[in-house]
Amino acid sequence: MRANYSLITTLTTVFTVEGDLAGDGVALLAERLWPHVLTGPPETLVDLAQASTIDAAGLDLLVAAHAYAAHRRIPLRIVNAAPRVLRVLQTAGVRPLPTRVEFAITTATTPASRQHAAVGMA
Repeated sequence: MRANYSLITTLTTVFTVEGDLAGDGVALLAERLWPHVLTGPPETLVDLAQASTIDAAGLDLLVAAHAYAAHRRIPLRIVNAAPRVLRVLQTAGVRPLPTRVEFAITTATTPASRQHAAVGMA
């Protein structure tokens, strides 16, 4: 696992899923999310506004990250899930925030574009 985030700040970091949370998109999100969450950030949001489906690997990632964050008392919020994705997450015990959230300030930078990239940070 590659740890890219060495600076802990008091601002919220947003991870935006830019497509379905399946296949390569899950690996890309995991590659960015885990190093960040392991640093014990003040707050992290995973924005699923553009994800209309989620596969088993995507569900496993969000369930594991949610459980880890809850255990460490780190605020990790999953927001803007489509109704279908919301039902899957709730069935798995993950409590995303169903309402639209506007993000004014983030600490992340946008990564270089990748072909077939499904995750970006805004």
